[in-house]
Amino acid sequence: MIDDKAYSLSNIELLSDLSPAELDELARDFQWESYEEGSEIIKQGQEKHAFYILVKGKADVLFRKAGYRLRRVRSVAPGDTFGEFSLLSGKPAATTILCQEKCQVLALDSEGFARMLLRWPRLYQTFVGRLTENLNDANLILSEARYREVLRSALQLTQYKDKFYGIWGGARTTAEVEGKLEELVHPKGHLLLSGERGTGRQMMAWYVHQRQSGAEAPFVVVDGRRFDQQWKDLIAEPVSLEESAVNTLNLFDIAEGGTLFIREINLISPHTQVLLAQAMNFQNKKCFVIGSLNTKANDKALAKDIIPELRECFAHTYEIPPLRKRKRDIPVLAQGFLEKLAQKDQRKVPVLNQEAIKLLLSHNYQQGNVSELIQVIERAFYIAEQDVIGLEQIFFGPTAEQSGHRINLLTWPKLKNTLVKGTLINSLRQVAAILFIGLVLCLLLTPQIAVSTKIFTLVWGLWWPVLALVSPFLGRLWCTLCPFSTIMDFVQKRVHKNRAIPEAIIKYDYLIVSFLFLLIFWIEVLTDMRSHPIYTAILLISIQASAVFIAVLYPRHTWCRHFCPLGGFIGTASIGSMLEVRADASVCLNKCTTFDCYVGKGKVPGCPMSQHLPFLDNNLDCKLCFNCVRNCPNGSVQVNLRLAGREVWHLVRVNQGFVVFIGVMLSILLPLNYFEGVEKLWNPLTWKVWFSLCYWGAGLIGGLLAGKIAKPFKTKAASLRVKLVFALTPLVLAGHIMYQMALIPGIHSLFFGVGYKTSSGLKSFYIPVTIVTHSIAAAFGIVLTGITIALVLLRTKERRAV
Repeated sequence: MIDDKAYSLSNIELLSDLSPAELDELARDFQWESYEEGSEIIKQGQEKHAFYILVKGKADVLFRKAGYRLRRVRSVAPGDTFGEFSLLSGKPAATTILCQEKCQVLALDSEGFARMLLRWPRLYQTFVGRLTENLNDANLILSEARYREVLRSALQLTQYKDKFYGIWGGARTTAEVEGKLEELVHPKGHLLLSGERGTGRQMMAWYVHQRQSGAEAPFVVVDGRRFDQQWKDLIAEPVSLEESAVNTLNLFDIAEGGTLFIREINLISPHTQVLLAQAMNFQNKKCFVIGSLNTKANDKALAKDIIPELRECFAHTYEIPPLRKRKRDIPVLAQGFLEKLAQKDQRKVPVLNQEAIKLLLSHNYQQGNVSELIQVIERAFYIAEQDVIGLEQIFFGPTAEQSGHRINLLTWPKLKNTLVKGTLINSLRQVAAILFIGLVLCLLLTPQIAVSTKIFTLVWGLWWPVLALVSPFLGRLWCTLCPFSTIMDFVQKRVHKNRAIPEAIIKYDYLIVSFLFLLIFWIEVLTDMRSHPIYTAILLISIQASAVFIAVLYPRHTWCRHFCPLGGFIGTASIGSMLEVRADASVCLNKCTTFDCYVGKGKVPGCPMSQHLPFLDNNLDCKLCFNCVRNCPNGSVQVNLRLAGREVWHLVRVNQGFVVFIGVMLSILLPLNYFEGVEKLWNPLTWKVWFSLCYWGAGLIGGLLAGKIAKPFKTKAASLRVKLVFALTPLVLAGHIMYQMALIPGIHSLFFGVGYKTSSGLKSFYIPVTIVTHSIAAAFGIVLTGITIALVLLRTKERRAV
């Protein structure tokens, strides 16, 4: 006896989209039943029965017509379901289910079946699809009257009145559509709708149907892609009224008194189009027919794939323009969708800020027109934590591209369990925070001990060079353990104003990060902070206080994403690193309805950097916190090892403004290295004045040049120029590594010795370690930059060719 109901349900294809938690919930309503060989599970004509899932055994579906003997229609195997036809139609059972061997089934009574459909409305579509696929079997099983009622019940389970928003756009568009709807209240013939994918052809058809026939009349939707396979046999070809009277039930009988909507009618084969045209002419008054055409962006021939005979059957035509040609409708549509969603969820209506509206207006919507806009707005509505929706809640366009070979580290069970539990990472964060607090106290209270124990030397001598060396390979791993972030998070959980992030901060965050980076670096050099523990402590406290202040005011880790200069440096260095966190976008878009990676689940918060994983295609704003690994209910998240540098030539959604930051980092290397060598030769005050002028001037000029060359546009995909500037990252990092390595205490006293034996004795010479490290760093920077630029150009050429 199988006693695990949830496990048995998980093996049923019908329920494959349900999560383990949903299966457990559903399993409570199912009951085990056993039947001996030869017994009947359902008897034809039975008034009350349940919805059954066969788990073990074999049964036959039997049918008896009046005056005929019982005959076998088909067999039922484990995993098959039965009983849903009559539950949907409310009619007695049309067939008998007879056990051919001992059977074990899971049974769900009619009330439980109704609760299941209400609880998981997406199962409606599954039932509709199954009923459609078994249409020919149903024709053999059911009488004509029952057949018609079952199909009508099944095809109308989609609840069109709840599916469509009923918003057309601005006043001009709405007036035009309403005028057309009024014209079609008493039509002179059938209607042909045309438009690109997602423009709302089916919604238009539904509202035409409502005006003509009312919502209670049958609204039958069939697909032209499968018309030849599924519906061709249901197009009657009568030659006379007498023959029509004895014909079997056809497609027009099913939709009688209502509307027959044929999607992509041009995809029906020419021969079947002829049959359809003949049927429409003969049965013209049974139902109203609406056909739809998918006209692509470059297809100006609205009906080029429809044969003339069928085209003549449509007296009315209406073309729905694509969204990119009526962008003034976008703000009206978006806000209308939000109002409908808020009404449905009984919450306050959020509003779109100006930057979000600009972003929506800048998109071309060639992926799905209004349908694409609906997906964007619905996603933004459910992930928004405030009453204002801004740039950080708007995700659209193609999902992150999966290319090249990757090794998913989560296939290693020990690592996956460690990340899912999160205990180790939390412990390491706490230890890092405690050490940080201890370091600051040591620098403040006992600076002489910090110097004598070399703690102070380690902070400046190794910390910066290690960050520059590790980040290009392991990404923002430092941010995973960052004590600034841990302490900031601790305070934020207790004191939080939760204000909306100002639009200027989101729009110009790269300028803020660039300025703070320049400022801190300038203060470090000007105050000779590497030799003064007190100054170092003040700097660390200032950064921590700023992070806490921002965290109290704004949501999530606003400091880390929009302010932190160290995060900007590490994030830029992480572009193209070997470690990445990504998602299987197909799983996210088809199975996820809760957006747990963004919103959070239980005690685990959502993404601190406000990233929606299927759209994440770069490491700039990924802190490697692994919250998404813990939150994702569908196993979509991947922690990958990949080829270093690949990310640069696949950039799409990166914050393009960071080309300015790259230009700043590259340009300040010149004054830093030059003035470092002449500091002891100049008067201190003169040196500081000239260094400051050259330093800030170089930073300003470098940022302006990078911005001018790359022309970053934050709301569009990264251009070739942007990618080429990001390709300079290895060179920039090499320069900063060379600069930081030269400041490690005692490194100038280290030499590499090389000896060789000659006839006159042993000869040797020595090379300073600084020259060796500088040469290696420079070589790597130049080579990696050259390779990255070449691959960016090659990839761009391949895409343009395609």
